[in-house]
Amino acid sequence: MVKVDVSIEFSEFGKKMKIIAIMIVLSIIPFIGTILSLIGSIFAIMALSDIRDANYKLKQSSLVNYRTKYSRAIVFKIIGTVISGAVSFYSLNNPFHIGTFTIVPTIISFIISIIAAAIEMDAWRSLTDFFNQNRSLFPSYIALSASEGSDKLRSAAIMNALSFLIITILIGFILQVVGYIKLAKLEEMIRFTKTTPATPAPSTQQVSLPAPTPSKINFCPGCGAKMTGEWKFCEECGSEL
Repeated sequence: MVKVDVSIEFSEFGKKMKIIAIMIVLSIIPFIGTILSLIGSIFAIMALSDIRDANYKLKQSSLVNYRTKYSRAIVFKIIGTVISGAVSFYSLNNPFHIGTFTIVPTIISFIISIIAAAIEMDAWRSLTDFFNQNRSLFPSYIALSASEGSDKLRSAAIMNALSFLIITILIGFILQVVGYIKLAKLEEMIRFTKTTPATPAPSTQQVSLPAPTPSKINFCPGCGAKMTGEWKFCEECGSEL
């Protein structure tokens, strides 16, 4: 396999993973937690474009599977959240009318959440497979961290699917934070971008060499002998030149 440089694409992906980890941690803050979670989801969607850009060069089916399945999981999560929010809003305004109108949507929302978690698990499995099968594209410590991170996020999806057990919510929260932090190691890929300085082209300018200076030739005024060089007297007759 020819090694392709995808340092920039995965570095950008790692930056977004770090932001998502921060948003998840801050989501426990009352009142603004929901907004921060939404911001994290937006960055998760944006990160898919980095994977798409990298796969233009790599042509890996595992990355295609990750993008496709994670996108579907997001859609199902949004649908489940909308239904759950509508039920909660109705229950708050009609506390004495809890019946079929609230129970059925709640069950539907729960089923959709389970489906979303199952799809998300499969998405993270595909990303784990990619890092395991393409370790040569990354420094060893980054490849290991990314593989472990995506695997922990797969486990977090399982915990979220079992959220009705309560304790799994905390476990899933911790696994998510750790998983995204490990994936954030990909940000360091930018350090390994190959920047080869341009080699200057050899000069084609011709260098003019000075023409040889012809030797000075004189003749003796006395005997007519040929005199080469700087002389004051003729070598033949001794006349002064």
